[in-house]
Amino acid sequence: EFELAFQERRRELEISVQREAERKAAAHFASQLESLRVLAADSRKAEEEARRALLKAREETRLKALEEFAAEKRALADELAEKTTKLRDFQVQELALRTRTRQLEEREATMQLEFQRTLDSERRQIGDQVAQREAERFALIEAEYKKKIEDAQQANEALRRKLEQGSQQLQGEVLELEVEHQLAVAFSHDLIEEVKKGQRGADVIQVVRLPTAQPCGRIIWEAKRAENWSDKWLAKLKEDQREAKADIAVLVTTALPTGMTEPFGMIGDVWIVSPHLMRPLAQTLRAALIEIHKLRLANTHRTEKAEQLFTYISSPGFAQQIRSMLDSVTCMTTDLAAEKRALQRIWSKRETQIDSVSSTISSIVGQINAIAHAETSALENIEALTLPGASTAAGAPEETPSEMPNTETAG
Repeated sequence: EFELAFQERRRELEISVQREAERKAAAHFASQLESLRVLAADSRKAEEEARRALLKAREETRLKALEEFAAEKRALADELAEKTTKLRDFQVQELALRTRTRQLEEREATMQLEFQRTLDSERRQIGDQVAQREAERFALIEAEYKKKIEDAQQANEALRRKLEQGSQQLQGEVLELEVEHQLAVAFSHDLIEEVKKGQRGADVIQVVRLPTAQPCGRIIWEAKRAENWSDKWLAKLKEDQREAKADIAVLVTTALPTGMTEPFGMIGDVWIVSPHLMRPLAQTLRAALIEIHKLRLANTHRTEKAEQLFTYISSPGFAQQIRSMLDSVTCMTTDLAAEKRALQRIWSKRETQIDSVSSTISSIVGQINAIAHAETSALENIEALTLPGASTAAGAPEETPSEMPNTETAG
């Protein structure tokens, strides 16, 4: 009973303590609520004051802006009025200036018209005077020209008759000039010499030269423009060739010898060619002279070069160079043998290692098959697999020393 009474008393005390705490909490909450009400009232009052101050400031700003806008508007209106006044003044001045310009243009046009009329009148008077003087002078000139035309016609008739008779000398000179021109244009490195009129010799001498200006030979050219062939041309050209010390003689002619059916050919030592094939023949003969000159240069001092070569081969310096090369070959052969032996030792070591690993793998596979044969059917043919390099280790033909790269020799 005492325990029950104690428990009951304890519960009552706990209830009273709880109620006291609730009362204190309610009083504290009421106090805080009252403080919040006071703060809310103060906040609303401050907000109202701020709103009134904001409205006042807005109103003052608006009034100030209106005043500034009105002042700016008045200033702009004054400026516009001033500019309008100046514009009117400028328009009046422009109108006056345009009027003055138009008057000046009309006056200038009137003066030009009067000047042109005066000038035309004077020009007509001068033209009449000049025309009269020119008519008189032209009549004299016409008579003079008529006399000159009659004389020219007479001279022309005489010249025509002379030209009809033909001048073999003039025709030959024309062909000679054509030959010289073609040679000069086609072969800019060669020296083309014209034999002056009255001098003994052929018409043109061509000195064939290399681009280095080294002479290779001489070709003489004779031009003949005639209706019939003459055998005297060959004898004269051969004599000119001997005097000029030329290698080749060429006769360019429009009249070919009897029995010569081709447009070019050779009679004795003289080449005979038609004018239209002169340039190809010149190129051929020039190439032949250049090749002959090269052969002459190659055959020059051949005996001396052979003696120099024999002296060089017999010299101690040549023997020392050969001995040095033989020593180098011997050293390279020794190095190659040493490298071969080293590689054979490395191959034997690798072969032993591969055999050991292969035996270990076969043993492991055999043990696995013995333990679980049904589940390791994929390992039945593992012995047939070849490891990298196993073919060489199993007795594959090894590379010969000649097939192996010698790194030292290459270096």
